[in-house]
Amino acid sequence: MATIQKNNRAASLLAAITETDHLSLERLALLAGISLADLRACRDRKMLLPAEVQVRLARVISDRIPRLASPAHRLAEQATAAVAMNQGSTTLHLTAPAKWR
Repeated sequence: MATIQKNNRAASLLAAITETDHLSLERLALLAGISLADLRACRDRKMLLPAEVQVRLARVISDRIPRLASPAHRLAEQATAAVAMNQGSTTLHLTAPAKWR
């Protein structure tokens, strides 16, 4: 779990938001439908947000803060892949496909 918390893209994005972005954590929480306490806990690397929540957060950030749009898109893609994996629509294989060998 420590590695995941170190590489938490959502926490990095939240930490990168500054006063000059004109988007407070309170407003971000409201726009993304996330509790303010959860956003603060994620920013402080005390909690990991569920993948579905990370997708919503990433979309709000990319829509509202142009300078963070690129990392927000990467977070959305990563979280969308995690959701697909959790739902079973993407599977994990133990070996590479035959054409890759």
